[in-house]
Amino acid sequence: MKLWVPLFFVILIFSGCSGVEEKQEIPRSEPTPKRIEKEGMVFIPATKYIRGNDKRAGNGEKYPEEGPAHEVEVHGFWIDKYEVTNAEFKKFIDETGYVTFAEKPLDKNLFPNAPDNQLEPGATIFSPPPDSINPWHENNPWDWWSYTAGASWKKPFGPNSSIYNLMDHPVVCINIDDAKAYAEWAGKRLPTEAEWELAARGGLKNNLYSWGNEPKPGGVWMANCFQGKFPSKNSAQDGYHYTSPVGSFPPNGFGLYDMAGNVWEMCSDYFHPSYYTTFLKNPHPNPKGPKSAITQIELDHFRSTGTCPTKRPGTDDLMFLHVAKGGSYLCHWDYCLRYRPAARNHSESLSPTNHTGFRCAKDLD
Repeated sequence: MKLWVPLFFVILIFSGCSGVEEKQEIPRSEPTPKRIEKEGMVFIPATKYIRGNDKRAGNGEKYPEEGPAHEVEVHGFWIDKYEVTNAEFKKFIDETGYVTFAEKPLDKNLFPNAPDNQLEPGATIFSPPPDSINPWHENNPWDWWSYTAGASWKKPFGPNSSIYNLMDHPVVCINIDDAKAYAEWAGKRLPTEAEWELAARGGLKNNLYSWGNEPKPGGVWMANCFQGKFPSKNSAQDGYHYTSPVGSFPPNGFGLYDMAGNVWEMCSDYFHPSYYTTFLKNPHPNPKGPKSAITQIELDHFRSTGTCPTKRPGTDDLMFLHVAKGGSYLCHWDYCLRYRPAARNHSESLSPTNHTGFRCAKDLD
C-alpha cells in the first residue's frame, strides 16, 4: 500500500563546535587566505567572485539551476567554523524550552488527507533499500526514505535512537524555523546563499570542489559522502555510514570544516531554479535571494513547463522552499554530485530530515 506522505518531506532526496581535533590540511594550488577567527567563527572579507557554474560536474552531469555563472559582490561577514552540533543545539533547547517542528503533531485541518499515524510528530529518515532498487527511477526515492513517527533532533534515526554518542555530530531533523530560532538565540543568523558559496570556495576560483578540482586528491577523502552502491550499500570508505563528527575532514582555505558533505546546510534565501537568470537582470551587492517563495508543487510545475502556476491558498503556502547547500553523506558520485560549492538544492519549510542541518553567520560588529 502506498503511504501518504506530505509533499514537504520530498526534500533534497533527488539530489560550530569547540574541542574538535583539527585534521592536517592538504597542499593547495593557490595561496591560503589569511584567517581571522574568534569565538568559533571565521571572518570572510568583502569581495567579488563568480557564483554558480556553467560546466558539467566531475561525473559529466549538468545541473541547470547552478547557472548562469555570474559575478556577485558580498559584504564582509562572519561564519561558523563548524556545523551546529547536537551539543550546541541541546544547550539552546535546555535554556529556552524550545520545541522543534518534528516534535509537534501536524494540524489535521491543514492536512485533511493525511492518515492519523502520519500526523504524529516525526521526521523523514533514510533507510537503505534492497540492492534491487534502481535509484534513477523517478518514484524510487520513497524506497529509501520514510516518514518516521518519533524521529527528531534527539532521536535522528527513529524513536529508539539517541544522540548520546553523537554530541559532536551536526544536528539534524530540524527545519528552517528551528534553525532560525537557534541562530537568534545565539545572536547570529543563517547565511545567505551568496555568503555560503563564497565561504565554501575557501579562496579558490572556479574550482569544482572546495579543495580544488580533484575529487580525491592524493587518495584522501575530503568530505563525508556516499561510497559503494547507492542507495543500498554504503561501503563507508571515508569511515562513516551516516553523519560524522564535525571537523573530521580537512578544512578549506578559509579554515571552515564540512562545507562539502556530511549534512545539507540551510540558507536564508528562498529557492527558485532560475533565480540566477533573474538576478542578472538587476544585479546588486550582497544578494539575499528571490523576494517571494515557491512551493514544491510550483517547482515541479516549473520544471515540466517552464512556468510557475498561479499560487493557491491553503496548505501549499506553508511548504515554501529555501536554498540548501553543500550536499550530505548521501551524495554519490553517480547519483547526486552536489558536494560542490556551486551546487544548489532546496529544503522545504516543513521538512525535517536526518541529512539536513545548518551553520550560522553574523554581520560585522
